[in-house]
Amino acid sequence: MSGSEEQRAEALVRRYLGGDLSRRSFLRRAGGFSVAAMSATSLGAVLAACTKSSGSAAPSGSPATGSPTAGGTLKAALTGEPDTIDPATSTIYTGAQVYDNIFNKLIDLDPSNTFYGQLATAWNATDDKTWVFDLVDSATFHNGEKFGPADVVYTFERILDPKTASSYAPLYNAISKVEATGPTQVTFHLKTPFGPFLSNLANNGEIVNQKAIESKDPARNAVGTGPFEFVEWVQGDHLTLKKNDSYFLSGKPYLDGIEFQFLLVNQSRVDALRSGDLNWSDAVPLQQLNTLKSDPSFNYVTSATAGIPDYIAMNTAKPPFNDKLVRQAVYWALNRDEIRQVAYFGAGESGIEEVPTGSSWYDGSPLVAPDTVKAQQLLQQAGVSGTLDVEYLGLPQYPELLKTGEVMQQQLKAVGINMTIKQVEVGVWFDAFVKGNYQITSAYQERTIDPDNFYALVIHTGGDINTTGYSNAQADQLIDQARTETDTQKRFDLYKQLRQIVFDDSPIVFAHYETINYLMQKNVVGSTVNPTLELRMQEVGFTTPS
Repeated sequence: MSGSEEQRAEALVRRYLGGDLSRRSFLRRAGGFSVAAMSATSLGAVLAACTKSSGSAAPSGSPATGSPTAGGTLKAALTGEPDTIDPATSTIYTGAQVYDNIFNKLIDLDPSNTFYGQLATAWNATDDKTWVFDLVDSATFHNGEKFGPADVVYTFERILDPKTASSYAPLYNAISKVEATGPTQVTFHLKTPFGPFLSNLANNGEIVNQKAIESKDPARNAVGTGPFEFVEWVQGDHLTLKKNDSYFLSGKPYLDGIEFQFLLVNQSRVDALRSGDLNWSDAVPLQQLNTLKSDPSFNYVTSATAGIPDYIAMNTAKPPFNDKLVRQAVYWALNRDEIRQVAYFGAGESGIEEVPTGSSWYDGSPLVAPDTVKAQQLLQQAGVSGTLDVEYLGLPQYPELLKTGEVMQQQLKAVGINMTIKQVEVGVWFDAFVKGNYQITSAYQERTIDPDNFYALVIHTGGDINTTGYSNAQADQLIDQARTETDTQKRFDLYKQLRQIVFDDSPIVFAHYETINYLMQKNVVGSTVNPTLELRMQEVGFTTPS
């Protein structure tokens, strides 16, 4: 197999996922590549996903069988608790798991990364800075307000309003104006061409209603057009939704309601699934994953191409990690394979980028082997004599992240860094993380489907989730340039350059790419792992009464 065949295979994948090729054309052209090319590139993974009914799969031996029937309340376990159920201001993945069942977006992505309409029936670019969306005429908000273009205008003006303090404003700062151009039409005018525009709409574009937002606190009272309506939120215990009987999609949802319970990921989840106290779980103890995913008592769903990048964050605004040499020492001290094996029990991938190897954006960067000698030399160059003491902020609610810290503790000790671990509750951790009141911690960035979703928020100077205080003018320039580029190959090349800068500066260090694993009772079907990681409970139901 030649290098050129690998390059052609990756180029074909990028063209298909970028919308330049139809599924039929992609399948026809993929047939011309060798088996070696398919296994050595992302072509094989994308081809497999493309030829299956969805990007998620139940393993052989425990297939999901039967069709969902109407009725029943799903008792679902979530890892952690939402910070808010206002989609413009939520920054915790658990919030999206809940509110994406309450709201709709204009468009979304299916498990094979294909755009489809939710509140939009059609969309097209009339030029490289103008997008026109035709809207459904049958959707109603849970407060009785009819959905229309004014709601779309309000939603994005609110996100972009500095008073909202939305973390997602950077994803839409290319918007110049949103206007209603018809009773069921809205037009987006952009300041510049904007490559990730559709991906961003599918990722963080939940449509809200002005009257609902201004009537009650949107952080605790969500009103959307989605398949489920908000009922109650009992802090520290559960959040309940009920079926939207006026949902504009006929026959959906199947469930009468959902009770999301905030539970630790431990044996109690598995016991509750077996007893019927739970019907569905967003995670299981990874040490049991290989056994549980083939257990005929359950249905299991995962995806090789949709997940979460886990990374080590270092506060570059305060000693000792304001010194690039110290950050680089951590970079070279880490053994990512050991972290994956110990903290994640071998699940997922050892991380090196913000996307997995199956993504069309993965550039093939080799996994960096640890080099303790180099790490020690870097600390010496930084003027560190003796042992360097640092504090790691740990999250017991997320056992894999906490275990990552424990593994790192031993790895850093070998190069002369004494890292103590301070365990805190998720709310305390989040407050310290966003305010920069920490030295080093583990974190993740949910719903990363386009590199811009990560770099514009986490790496760009002043980015709304730039919790490390990192700033690099060259990195900013590449991020901005990639955003205004619509050619997929050119964007790919720009992100490859950007990653090298981030690798060298090391404000963050990718440690692991986390695959998502849902486990449910045998009579629960319809669950899929989606690129945006929303749960889409409108498709989920019981095959028999619960």
